[in-house]
Amino acid sequence: MKPHMSLQEEKLFWDAIDQSNHNKDAHWSDYDIDQHLQDLVQYLSQLDKQQLIIFEKTLQLKLSQLYSAEIAELSTILESEFTEKDGIFNFDAYLSDDGFIYFRCWLILKGKDFFDDIQEDIQNFVSRKYSFDIGDTWAEGLLYVADEAYSVHYENEEESEIRDAVYLQHPEHHYDFAAGKIERDLLNGVELQARYPKLVKAICELRNK
Repeated sequence: MKPHMSLQEEKLFWDAIDQSNHNKDAHWSDYDIDQHLQDLVQYLSQLDKQQLIIFEKTLQLKLSQLYSAEIAELSTILESEFTEKDGIFNFDAYLSDDGFIYFRCWLILKGKDFFDDIQEDIQNFVSRKYSFDIGDTWAEGLLYVADEAYSVHYENEEESEIRDAVYLQHPEHHYDFAAGKIERDLLNGVELQARYPKLVKAICELRNK
């Protein structure tokens, strides 16, 4: 059984992501992943242990919710090699397990509104509501912020006490293996442009610059 996530737990999680992003309203070039993560650790360090467990549990749920074919295909469009001929973009996709976790962490750091929009349709990435640096789309450090925050004030055995507490409660839900198999075969090559024409055109033209 998957762990339950209440509205209060959702709010605690997204408030932490949002309020620690001091450049959320600035130009995209002012955003720095490492700074956001450092500020998030500082924000979380003010919470008690149970709240940190809630944050970590919610993070793992959010990572699981993003474990889908469309999100994997978004990763391909943003990160994989491609060629272009006569306006047709042909992708050579490779999706690593670890890289896909780090990519989903990056998406989560963009906040709740973006998270909801991207789950509805990955082409919302180019809806003009959002503007990001697409040259750095991994945020592995998000996996460790709860334990880093706990370590600020407490002894943290093996630096994983918070993650271990969540694992003991919900061993089936760890982000490394909880999501199981993606629901369908992933698109590759020119199939991606056929499925997501607006997204592929906008991103590939930007990546070609």
